[in-house]
Amino acid sequence: MSDLSDAPLAVVTGASSGIGAEFTRALLARGYRVLAVARRADRLDALAAGSDGRVIPEVRDLTADGANAAVAARAEELGGADLLVCNAGRGLHGRFIDADRADTLAMLNLNVLSGVDLTAQVVPSMVARGRGGVIVVASTLGFVTTPYLAAYGASKAFLLSFAEALSTELRGTGVRAMALCPGPTVSEFSEVAGLGDKVERTPGHTTTAEVVTGALRAWDAGRTVTVPGTVTRLMTAALELAPRPVSRRVMERIFR
Repeated sequence: MSDLSDAPLAVVTGASSGIGAEFTRALLARGYRVLAVARRADRLDALAAGSDGRVIPEVRDLTADGANAAVAARAEELGGADLLVCNAGRGLHGRFIDADRADTLAMLNLNVLSGVDLTAQVVPSMVARGRGGVIVVASTLGFVTTPYLAAYGASKAFLLSFAEALSTELRGTGVRAMALCPGPTVSEFSEVAGLGDKVERTPGHTTTAEVVTGALRAWDAGRTVTVPGTVTRLMTAALELAPRPVSRRVMERIFR
């Protein structure tokens, strides 16, 4: 492509690894430029290598004051975002009362507040242009109560509700929103969250490539909520239909 400014722009947060890095690669293959946002400069530089300038690294801690405003401003400098993928997040496994209070609040700040803030700063310009979209990375844990991931699961329930409501509010504007709800996905997220090998031992666990392929297929189909993976969809539906005490007990057995 001779003029990079002609290519649509995607903003992907949490782009340095896992689902975010996979989104970056998949969107490049679809002809996007990607404003790749994360804290780790070396990882972003590795993503950008060989992209002919179509990956634009943006080294930011999205929980820092002014970080989301800076990302939104950079997107506007590049011609405005056509797609925002709110993927940045982290987990925290264990009993809520045993967790460090500062760690819990930092996780909620990243998972919830930063994504909502960035969406609030990016979407209005999409609406003004009459085109664009937001993919909010929630989780299947947003559908069920999850002991030993209490605050993390609650953050994903918030994001699922937020994305669904936003989708309805944006109807008729030319801008869309979708909640992506992966199930157990093999990535370094598990190690950071302290989950050990629980993900790999969960039936129907997926890869990041399977998650992103399923997400973009659902996006193309105009879905509002998507759960990638047949086994994950079936398990999530069964847990939703089960009495809440039963689903809580199942999740306790998995994550204790």
